[in-house]
Amino acid sequence: MTASFAAQQDPNAWTDPVTKAALIGTALMASGNFSERIIPGGEESNPQQYVVLALWLVIVAVSYFRRSLLQLEPTPSVLLALAPYALAVASFAWSDNPGASLPKAVALLIVTFGAYRLAMTMALDAIVDCVILGTFLLAAASVLLALFVPDIGVLTDFQHPGQWNGIFVSKQTLGIHGALLLFFAAYRLMEPPRALYHCLAALTAIACVIGSGSRGGGAIAVAGVVFVYGARRSTLFSKIVAFAPFAMCLVASVLIAYFVWTGNQSLQAFDKEIDFTERTFIWQYALSFFTSAPLLGYGVNGFWTLKEVKDVFLERHGWFLDNFHDGYIGIVVETGALGFVSFAASYFAYGRRIAASIAERGAIERDVALTLTYTCILFFIDFTETFFLRSTNLFSALLSLSVFIGFAQSAPTRRESAAFPPEPATRYAPPQPRETYVANNDGVSRSPARR
Repeated sequence: MTASFAAQQDPNAWTDPVTKAALIGTALMASGNFSERIIPGGEESNPQQYVVLALWLVIVAVSYFRRSLLQLEPTPSVLLALAPYALAVASFAWSDNPGASLPKAVALLIVTFGAYRLAMTMALDAIVDCVILGTFLLAAASVLLALFVPDIGVLTDFQHPGQWNGIFVSKQTLGIHGALLLFFAAYRLMEPPRALYHCLAALTAIACVIGSGSRGGGAIAVAGVVFVYGARRSTLFSKIVAFAPFAMCLVASVLIAYFVWTGNQSLQAFDKEIDFTERTFIWQYALSFFTSAPLLGYGVNGFWTLKEVKDVFLERHGWFLDNFHDGYIGIVVETGALGFVSFAASYFAYGRRIAASIAERGAIERDVALTLTYTCILFFIDFTETFFLRSTNLFSALLSLSVFIGFAQSAPTRRESAAFPPEPATRYAPPQPRETYVANNDGVSRSPARR
């Protein structure tokens, strides 16, 4: 009787556990490629990506049975923010290797749309909790493998002997995974609902960062938490941080111009050569092809998959990684100058939107403070790794979700559909407004407000 009554009150209660399960599964499968010892031939066959796409399709389908918490109006700024994604998805049309570009473009479309539907229909706190749980399980598995199955969890190559890779194929993946888990876990420890396992997750993340030799990973995570705290206490600081992603795009453009103009394989500073563990070799080589496709680029996944590109690099250096190790350079090479300009412009619009909202209400919204800081962290990481426009990667999807939350408004009314039949007005409680943090002389007070 009670279960039947509950089902009549909320016939779509089943969507919450289904969405959470799919998101946790996505966090488990989309945080990075697993070691060859875990999934033999995984990098070639991409079984993880197929599972991730299936889970995102579940999230999309189930979202249409859920109430909308936020809404996104098709304003010029929103359309500008979507332009880099649209260009990347369409890039298979002019790619020199459309067979490799098309699947990635379709995957990027599915995941980006899934991130949009998730942002509109699920509270950010619930999303963060699912991400923490999934990434914590991977981090814990990595620590156990490193300690008890070192043949899988510890590297023995000449470049990184003794450093942990855990469950992943590379130490870099484990280091970044640990840093981002540490950021989310530390954030949750600042905010209710906190739990003992959040502390355990933070400690496990620290172990992964240290074991992988990721020198800057822990510092990035701690800086991120400081940024969240600072954004809540100072509206001026919030406005400055809002434009940090755009500022980093400008710095990246100078870096790109340097390699294109000079042709150097490393940065020259004070009679020293800086190559960031030979990453600059990859940057210079990739940018040496820029003039061949300067406007629209080679298309998503259309550069490193070219046999002639791979063979020449392998001949020159004796090793090969199908990774730009710099997200900004990846955008320039795969979507051209037009793609990079639209990408930078979209984050100028993003910063302007957040700054205008802060000026209007004298505060930054709680969800926006977190997602803005996460965006800044990922932009900083992308100077030496690649997360921008990654088709199925969890952290890339969370970046898209952060942008959608930055531009979204609270949904003013309950959506009426076959899934949600109209109810009498006396039974309807409008959705709770999004919270903001108001800085004052005594600290920070939380104040609900509508956009």
